[in-house]
Amino acid sequence: MPIPAHPTALAPTAQAIAVTTDAWTSEILPQLPPDLEAHARRLKAFVRVRGLASATDLLRALLAFVLADHSTRSLGAWAVLVGLADLSESAWRQRLLLAGPWLGWLLSALLAVTPVRPVPTTRRVRLIDATMLMHTGGGRASWRVHWDDDLTAGRLGSVTLTTQATGEHLDHYPLQPGDILVADGGYGYRRSVATAQRAGADVVLRIHARTFPLEDAHGQAFDLRAWLRQPGGGVRSWTGWCRAGGHRYAVRLVAAPLPPEQAARAGARTARKAQRKQRGLGADARFLAGWLLVVTTLAARDWPADELLRLYRARWQVELVFKRLKQLLRVRALRCQRTEVAEATVRALLIAWVVQEDLGAQLRQALAAEAHRPVSSWQLAQLSVATLRQAVCGSWTRARLVACLARLRRYLCGSPRRRVQQETQVRRWLNQHRGMVAPPMAS
Repeated sequence: MPIPAHPTALAPTAQAIAVTTDAWTSEILPQLPPDLEAHARRLKAFVRVRGLASATDLLRALLAFVLADHSTRSLGAWAVLVGLADLSESAWRQRLLLAGPWLGWLLSALLAVTPVRPVPTTRRVRLIDATMLMHTGGGRASWRVHWDDDLTAGRLGSVTLTTQATGEHLDHYPLQPGDILVADGGYGYRRSVATAQRAGADVVLRIHARTFPLEDAHGQAFDLRAWLRQPGGGVRSWTGWCRAGGHRYAVRLVAAPLPPEQAARAGARTARKAQRKQRGLGADARFLAGWLLVVTTLAARDWPADELLRLYRARWQVELVFKRLKQLLRVRALRCQRTEVAEATVRALLIAWVVQEDLGAQLRQALAAEAHRPVSSWQLAQLSVATLRQAVCGSWTRARLVACLARLRRYLCGSPRRRVQQETQVRRWLNQHRGMVAPPMAS
């Protein structure tokens, strides 16, 4: 049945209906690996041409899915309007279901590209942390994104996606000799020291006294509480050893008292944690909560205690990266019931982030001459994400919408097998109701 046109609507012109080649072709495609198509076929993400012309079109659709927060139904309508494909909602779900391994390969390929470093350096400072992504309808995190932020290069260094059951440890990251790994208490275990030292890397880790026992040169247990209670405030340092996997590792402990307000908040957090685990909170635990304890394998001659603490506090930058990622990419709870679809969705989000980081790095380098005016990482990322979103999602006119309306019917109209739409019922009832007849106008 043809779609009736509005009496005053003009027939769309050929120029209005045509979909122009946009920034996707000229700006995004050159950044992608040349063997993208071959890997899509090898990994079964794009086996046969069915409504989609190429694997790059599939990638654009997957990026639009996450950048515009589409459902599979609205994704189908978008693809029609930009002239990409005309697939059913179930067909798009199937594409998402099969895309995970291919998107994982693409993410690794994009991260493998060596960035142009803004400053000459022989070592990398890598901020290690993980963030959670939730499933809709559940209070528990479903996915853990293990993130390595290369602070010296100003970009994502590596990333690993696991389920929530997998904990935080350095085995998730490809370590290189000379790397300096900075991480919070989630990695503050002797195992982390051993993993880094085997790879020739160094660590700067926040620790907790109970889970990181130390010993002196003679193998005797180090009494941390007694050491901290000695006279003399301020930052203090001690050199000793830790044991892991049957080996001893030389480490340096740096301790700094927290400011009173931070110490109070830390004590309150410790008390809440003890209450959740139904255990008492002793005076020693309250006392230790007021200290920042950092263990490192870096040499004291190169990294004095105050500089080491400044390096550790730079770890907060990775938290700001997580905040930018989730707010600028509009990340929210994943609306996926299948594990494969959730995995593909998260990987598409990470690919979008890597692509915008490359643009941000170019802009930052171009602005480097303005040394007296520091570049805002937030504004830079916001502009880069907006540019990427525009290149991927494109745009259309009202004339284009009218021209495509017949093909959009299946996305705009509900299925007859579903429950009757209440709004449609009410409108139909009112149109036939005798009380809706307008009274005659007074002469």
